[in-house]
Amino acid sequence: MANETVTTKVTAPDIVCDGCANAIKNAFGRVEGVKTVDVDVSTKEVSVEHLDHIAREKILDVLDKAGFPSS
Repeated sequence: MANETVTTKVTAPDIVCDGCANAIKNAFGRVEGVKTVDVDVSTKEVSVEHLDHIAREKILDVLDKAGFPSS
């Protein structure tokens, strides 16, 4: 069961444009184990596909450090 891929979805209310989406994608691009990141600007939702050893707290920390804290 180790190294399975899971998806974590988080809402980040400060997402307002494609520039925000790109900043978030760039922040996750530096995290080992993250496969894909999808940012929906209209719903302010970030969907992160990642290996299961990455905790939700890590996802929230990356968003926070990128300037997009979750609600």
